[in-house]
Amino acid sequence: MAENGDDLYSDLDNTVAKPVQRRGSNKAVETLLPSSPADHARSLEPNKLQQELASLKSENETLKKNMGILYRTSKAELERKDRTIEMLQSELDALKR
Repeated sequence: MAENGDDLYSDLDNTVAKPVQRRGSNKAVETLLPSSPADHARSLEPNKLQQELASLKSENETLKKNMGILYRTSKAELERKDRTIEMLQSELDALKR
């Protein structure tokens, strides 16, 4: 795949839930943990959920702020480039006359 170690999917193994053996049974029973987002939410304590919610809200606000800044910056940059193009076009027209 990637020759210089920049494998796009190199962390895929770390993102998928791994099978684990349950203790207390004679047979090795494999289950995926967590099996669903609802099971994950039930497994966390309410305090942890509140902390996670607060963290996600903070991250969301930061991302919204950064998106707004990027939008305004790109809009200003496009306007600046449009002005430069108009100026250069005017200079070119003046040289052609």
